[in-house]
Amino acid sequence: MPSPSPVQPFTTSPSAHTTGTDPDDHRVRVAAQRRERMRMRLIESALHVFAEKGIDATDIKDVIEAAQVSRGSFYNYFQTNDELMGAVLQELGNELLALVDAVVTKRRDPAERVACGLRMVLRTASQHPLLARFVSRAGIHMVAGNSLAMQYLPRDIQTGLAQGHFHAQQPLAALTMTLGTAHAALCAMAMSDSLPADFPEEVAFQVLLGLGVRRAKARAVVSQAIEAVSLPADALLARTHSPTVTA
Repeated sequence: MPSPSPVQPFTTSPSAHTTGTDPDDHRVRVAAQRRERMRMRLIESALHVFAEKGIDATDIKDVIEAAQVSRGSFYNYFQTNDELMGAVLQELGNELLALVDAVVTKRRDPAERVACGLRMVLRTASQHPLLARFVSRAGIHMVAGNSLAMQYLPRDIQTGLAQGHFHAQQPLAALTMTLGTAHAALCAMAMSDSLPADFPEEVAFQVLLGLGVRRAKARAVVSQAIEAVSLPADALLARTHSPTVTA
């Protein structure tokens, strides 16, 4: 008679408990990642459409067509054009300004802060034409709501006024002049790809003069070396980089 087969020891397959993983948690995580990818797809598409048509002239269907998604998919993430615009502004504007402010706050002189921040933004726009086109179309929306521009710039202007670096009867007038000049500069960059290389420096120089800084100091400040904005690979502007400019 053949000898009986040896009895195999009883084993169990690894469970979620023994491996420390929960299938439900994995599914939730994958679903969240999928939702975030779709949300960013809509935001990226909206950025291009807004830059091309302008915010007020853009219809939700334009973004749906650009993103190549269904209307139902769109409404799973955004209910209105304003809601979508807010998401784009949050991702693009605040993302960039946070990177700029991390460099700006290393400087103590308010004049250097304002000039450095403005130059960094304008230089970034020269390297990423989509930024200039979007801001030129967005207009006042860029400084509405919870824009970081309305936190950082008033801070430095008020400090400059308090310390005697700037001279203005009304802080709001100084802020309006600075923001208006910055927006006009970005509009000029959106319309032309042949501006002088030192255009950001000249704009910053004029802003400092408008804030009451002496010419000699203003020229010295805008001649200082500054860092370039280092965009993370997953930054909205980096993902939507376009080297061409269209009027």
